[in-house]
Amino acid sequence: MFCSALAISLSLVLNLVCDARGQSPSINASQILQKTVDALGGTDALNNITGFSYEALTIYRSQTLTQNYALHRSDQSVSATGTQIMSFRENSNNLQARIDRAYRYNDYWIWAWPELVPSINYSLVLQDGPDGFACFNRGQNDLYYADGAADMLGYTDPYLADYLVHQVHQFALPWLIKQFVSAESLVVHELENPWTGVVLPAMTLPNLNLTLVVNNNLPYMVRAYEWHKIFGNSTSDVIFSNFSTFGSILLPQRIQTVYNTFNMIEDFFIDRIEINPHWPAGYFEPESNNTRMPPAQSAEYPRSEVHEFFESALWTGPFPYNTSDVIIEYPVSGVQAIKSIYVGFNDYVQLLVEFNEGFLITDASPLRSKIIIEWVKRNSAKKILYVVPSHHHRDHAGGVDDYVAAGATLVVPEVAKEYYRNVNGGQVEFLTYTQEQPFVLDDGNVQFRSFWREESPHAADWSYGLATTSCPTNDTGVVLFVADVVNPGSYSEGSTSNALRWDAGYARQWILGAAQDGVPRTSLILGAHGSTKYAVHNVEPLAMVADITGVVYPDVKVQSLATRDMCYH
Repeated sequence: MFCSALAISLSLVLNLVCDARGQSPSINASQILQKTVDALGGTDALNNITGFSYEALTIYRSQTLTQNYALHRSDQSVSATGTQIMSFRENSNNLQARIDRAYRYNDYWIWAWPELVPSINYSLVLQDGPDGFACFNRGQNDLYYADGAADMLGYTDPYLADYLVHQVHQFALPWLIKQFVSAESLVVHELENPWTGVVLPAMTLPNLNLTLVVNNNLPYMVRAYEWHKIFGNSTSDVIFSNFSTFGSILLPQRIQTVYNTFNMIEDFFIDRIEINPHWPAGYFEPESNNTRMPPAQSAEYPRSEVHEFFESALWTGPFPYNTSDVIIEYPVSGVQAIKSIYVGFNDYVQLLVEFNEGFLITDASPLRSKIIIEWVKRNSAKKILYVVPSHHHRDHAGGVDDYVAAGATLVVPEVAKEYYRNVNGGQVEFLTYTQEQPFVLDDGNVQFRSFWREESPHAADWSYGLATTSCPTNDTGVVLFVADVVNPGSYSEGSTSNALRWDAGYARQWILGAAQDGVPRTSLILGAHGSTKYAVHNVEPLAMVADITGVVYPDVKVQSLATRDMCYH
């Protein structure tokens, strides 16, 4: 926890400041830093380091913040096994780095790459300063291009370069300690772990936005502060442990990255550290034919968003589309109020339902939310009044703050309400529902329902939507909005019959629940993802999916969805 921030010149005696608990301990930054340097091996040993490398040859594991089943903890791995070598070279004006990382995905990622053959293996070089960059000299870290993972990506976009350079600063411990020692001003304070209550001395270097936390005179943690669209103010920590002597310097053999104190994102064990190694010529030089883009931050693409998408191998760069790329289709024949909508390409589709007073939209991609809000504003006098994320995974819910800020009510299962409490600075209006009482919105013309069940497939808060007319007959179309559990089609030439991009076991669980929810057998599935060739993209009959999953589906009639007594009088 931060106390009040005071910048204090290191040329003076550094006494602090109040900590987060309102006390006023005396903290002498010069003494703390000197004790830290002495514990690591002394000033001369530290200053003699101009380059170093961490070699994690046995353990490199990672998890995702964006694709977990649980709402409040990370429980899904990205790298099941891997290796990583991180190399750093100090120059008078900048820090250069190289990351050689190889890993394999766990089987969860089948939805993106059915054969699960890719081994990510890339070499990334970076440089900070005014001529900074990040450049893939070999491979890339993008799950969607896993079939071409060996293709060199070259220079990254500026937002990814900014995140990667900032992260390198956190990892480059000997270099970073020297930046603190030579700093003209620091913010000095204490940090309390909200889970354990342990309080440790800390110093923040404002120009790098990094905080050094010390424990028993050794560097314990380097913290970066981020703003997250869902969590609000957040922390991204690099934690050091298992210190051992390498030559004349004491350095950590275990490094972990932790988000918001609780979720461990990376864990690797350093088998070997080399001090001042002799690298081959060009080892840190970029090899690329595309244009170098220096690191830059953007409110549209905050560092936290780049962070979690890249580390899950899902970052594809800035979204290249705008309102002119919005496509509307009509999955229910003859019902213009029920629309499918996508921006640019049809592997991410949402359902947009028009009611008398305004619109309801399912899902909230962080890359599309503002575009769709603007498109609705340009094409209708009505506003989006309700946003219904299918589940909390960031590609489906990362844009809810945009809809909420524009005045929409957030509709989620009761179990997910706490998860979203910091959206839009905590200024959010909720409508919640349960398994026993689904969400229903009906204006006499059209209806929308959202269903959730305990222990849903794919995510704890996973739900699906249903839209049809208010008084349907057995010939009326019904569309089901389904995200991830069924992805209609597989490739442009395929159909869903081979179930390449979804798990039939998860789909079976959902199909059985849908039967209990009273979903008609003639319903049409509209997948958030997919690639079918029907007149409306990403659709597949429910009956076909029932057959694939081995479910003999009951003959539930569409007319049973009529919501009003007067419908058939």
